[in-house]
Amino acid sequence: MNKLIIFLLATLVSISVNAQDSTSIRKHKFSFFSEAELSPSQSFKGRGISFSTVYNFSDNISLGLGAKPYMMFYRKYDYCYDYFTITSNGKIICHTDRYTKAEFDADFCLPVYLVFKCMFSKHTNAAPFVEVRVGKDVVNATQDLYRAISVGARFGFKNKYSRAINVSFGWQKNGIFEDFHNYNGGTILFKVGYEF
Repeated sequence: MNKLIIFLLATLVSISVNAQDSTSIRKHKFSFFSEAELSPSQSFKGRGISFSTVYNFSDNISLGLGAKPYMMFYRKYDYCYDYFTITSNGKIICHTDRYTKAEFDADFCLPVYLVFKCMFSKHTNAAPFVEVRVGKDVVNATQDLYRAISVGARFGFKNKYSRAINVSFGWQKNGIFEDFHNYNGGTILFKVGYEF
């Protein structure tokens, strides 16, 4: 995990910045995103792909909708049940049953969300951005909203700036089975994707 973070940071720092000639690169156009996402935590590992469509009000501000189908792979939990029985001669016997709960080992989630993205540089091939998502899981009955915030960089192709590779990391929360698993649903988030 630490090696991945160091690699991403080194990539962001080492990529050269090349100026673009156009004054309006993506303004008043739609952009489409497909991103592979990892969200590990102590209770589960989340893996999935997000699909987003945004409208670029300017070269810096985008707003749109997205969906993120993904799986949450939970660790297995061992449960112990203690109970007592009394024999015919009055002796009390303690029994312990132990088994592994497998019902919630994996769970499918599908948050649908509103996405807001702010680019901090519109005339460079390597542009930093902040992205905020707020939505609701439409598959699982969660009381909490799905929300995510991430920071990253957009690496546009020199000949076609509307196409780019996006790399980001941040935080997300999608409270699934919080009472059962006794966790708050918040995880770190890594994303790598393609914009076209």
